[in-house]
Amino acid sequence: MRVSSRGASANKELVKEINALKAQLKKVSATMEAEAGDGASRAIDTVESRGKQAIDSVIEAAQNFIDEYGDAARDRVNALARRSAELRDKATESLVETVRQRPLGTLAAIAGVGFLGGYLCRRH
Repeated sequence: MRVSSRGASANKELVKEINALKAQLKKVSATMEAEAGDGASRAIDTVESRGKQAIDSVIEAAQNFIDEYGDAARDRVNALARRSAELRDKATESLVETVRQRPLGTLAAIAGVGFLGGYLCRRH
């Protein structure tokens, strides 16, 4: 009978040990879950931070590109505008000079253009 008493006592001890192990496993599981959540949160924060840095870097590069080439384009547009103004002034001077040199020829040309325009726009 002693053996069976010892066996029952050993079974009780074994059940206590198993329950203690279950409690420890629950604590370890909860700790791991909390750490995994914190790790995921840190990973998301890191990805977000790196994403913001990449976007800021791209925006800065685009702004530098615009600044660099925008000024060059503005200079070219201004030069083109000046050149166009010069050509317009030369054409005006040339037209005035031609009218002064050949006033009757100019009047004949204007009359011819007017007659042709009237002929083309007449009503039937």
